Amino acid sequence: VTPLVVEGGGRAQIITVGENFARSYDLANGEELWRCSGANRRPVGSPVAGHGLVVVANGHKGSWMTGLRLDGKGDITGTDKVAWKLDQHAPDIASPLLSGRRLFFGKKKGGRLSCHDAVTGKPYYKAVETGLSGNVYSSPVAANGHVYFTARDGMTVVIADSEDFKVVATNQLDEGVDATIALVDRQIFVRGEKHLYCIEEAGK
Repeated sequence: VTPLVVEGGGRAQIITVGENFARSYDLANGEELWRCSGANRRPVGSPVAGHGLVVVANGHKGSWMTGLRLDGKGDITGTDKVAWKLDQHAPDIASPLLSGRRLFFGKKKGGRLSCHDAVTGKPYYKAVETGLSGNVYSSPVAANGHVYFTARDGMTVVIADSEDFKVVATNQLDEGVDATIALVDRQIFVRGEKHLYCIEEAGK
């Protein structure tokens, strides 16, 4: 899990997820500010933050995903500092994606995709088949109105960045992809098993 530094509760916080707990630490002195139980063993995906919340997820054994308010103190489990909680369809390896108020995440290591309101936790759609057949380690990313969701077999499905599920395109590379793709200006960088690909619109 890559820790996330975020401003909240009047201070800079470091958010991380370990076995059993999501925790926040004061960036200035390392003091634990708050913790929330529910995390499963072997967390991998990193938290995301926005709209006064941090979203943490763990889908290794069981399923746990929650939106936590950043102004909590002590053990906030079961308090009003937990804005919402989901007990199904959480991602395992990949991190969730926050685009505006839309929260996108794959189910476990599979190719099913969910989209929820990040503030309320309410679903726009849940665990929809995207057409990806392989396992997914790469986190979804968004740019220019699209969400890119890549499987380990090298296939990327491009989905509309909206509250309605719509597949815009699918693309297949000749080798596997585990790493999250990177979007820079009008270019897409993909680190495959053997090559680094740069994809851009012809003539640009």
